[in-house]
Amino acid sequence: MTTDRNIERFERELKKVSRPGMDKLLAYIRGSDFYSAPASTRYHLSCEGGLLQHSLNVLDALRGLLMVHDEKNWEYLVAEKEVCIIPDESVILMALLHDLCKTHYYKTSTRNVKNEQTGKWEKAPFYTVEDKMPLGHGPKSAMLAMQFIKLTNTEMYAIWHHMGFAEQGADFGTVGKAMELHPAVLALHTADIMASRFMEGESGNKEAFAGETGEFDAGKILYYYHPESDSYWKRYEGEAVSDDFDSGNSVEISREEYEKGKDGKQYESRKEPVHKL
Repeated sequence: MTTDRNIERFERELKKVSRPGMDKLLAYIRGSDFYSAPASTRYHLSCEGGLLQHSLNVLDALRGLLMVHDEKNWEYLVAEKEVCIIPDESVILMALLHDLCKTHYYKTSTRNVKNEQTGKWEKAPFYTVEDKMPLGHGPKSAMLAMQFIKLTNTEMYAIWHHMGFAEQGADFGTVGKAMELHPAVLALHTADIMASRFMEGESGNKEAFAGETGEFDAGKILYYYHPESDSYWKRYEGEAVSDDFDSGNSVEISREEYEKGKDGKQYESRKEPVHKL
């Protein structure tokens, strides 16, 4: 985990969002302990820089859940049916700000730990909670962000309810309704769970996710028709095609041909290549 490199990527992603107040939001983050704080006191990324790494992991997990719609938007599919379109700006803000509540939240303390080699007791540092702004979890993140920028309804609901039904004292009916009205709530919650359970260990990312992440760059989209499966798909120029997708006989077509063909048959976007880590 390289903190300097993570900071560079985090700020580069945020700067893709063109919205009044982003400079003030970034100044707040830089002036806080966001870049040095852990993601938790134990279990996942309970280490220096863990919160920053976790935020980027959630961004990668969220983009991995979604399908490309166009240069600036993503599709969230359920049973191969589109349930919502999420702008990449929203994906960035939801993922990178969902745990903004953890700024000024942890402190370092010490405890006695027995050195197994020497048999002596030694003081060892560990993280503990000292919440200086007791405003909850998801709601606190949304409120902090909205002090600097205006969030869309989808962004606000997603950040507010990103803990899903696991939020302490959660009203199941309220959370469920939020997910129905704004499917991005469930998408962000799922990405958060994926990051903490699949990608992260206690002191860094797990081995499979320890390398450089595949940063999204909205470049040129290429459109294809695959005659053998009678399906349409698209990818970003330079993006790798998944090993299990036979793209050899695909014919490049125009976006107009893609939209006309796709809309005239059952939606088959799952045949698109997937992003590789």
